[in-house]
Amino acid sequence: MNFHYLPNFSEMSRKGFELVKMDIDRNPDLLFCVASGGSPSGLYAEMVAHQKVEADFCLRLRVVKLDEWGGLEPGSTFTSEFDVQGKFILPLGITPDRYLTIDPFTADPAAACAQMKAELKGSGPIDICILGIGVNGHIALNEPSDVLQPGYHLAKLAETTLNHGMIKALKQPPTFGMTMGVGEILSSMKIILFISGSGKKDAFEQLLKEEVSTQFPASLLWLHPNVHVVVDQSVV
Repeated sequence: MNFHYLPNFSEMSRKGFELVKMDIDRNPDLLFCVASGGSPSGLYAEMVAHQKVEADFCLRLRVVKLDEWGGLEPGSTFTSEFDVQGKFILPLGITPDRYLTIDPFTADPAAACAQMKAELKGSGPIDICILGIGVNGHIALNEPSDVLQPGYHLAKLAETTLNHGMIKALKQPPTFGMTMGVGEILSSMKIILFISGSGKKDAFEQLLKEEVSTQFPASLLWLHPNVHVVVDQSVV
């Protein structure tokens, strides 16, 4: 792992952008895995700002969505789709033919996951995979467990995830996840893990122990040869 310690969220985001830009400049039609949430949002803002200067920056970029919540009420804005559409897909002008996604309100989640798995197999491997880390060490919605799934799958959400304040406040919280598997994540050419946000200090300290366990999924990233951990020191 390559650790990058930055003094604040803005500098962390800028470092992430530098890591992304060098690859897009070299390979404009690379496959980019987009994650929802606050941790990578600064990176996306940097990408959008740069595209205003360099109009063709993401003109050929291909994108796949990392994960999605399931069981939300129809029309809920808590979905990963709503988040990445607003921060990434629409501002960067990613066209539908360059975006592989899963419907948060699909009537057949298992079939939708199977389709994502098959399409990713045909389109991959991922060139850049963007990740955050959960307070329990989950990456995407691969929760702590005795066994983990390699491919896109339905995920049972851990109590530690369901007890997150933002989720508990929902009128109808998610009941399951739909997520990229650890095998697909670890097959990525480059992984960028953002450590930011409240409550991440313990998870970060656990990651630093270099102990690999499925009970702490983020630790599996130690098995990958090209991981950049970009840390906002103001929260850890």
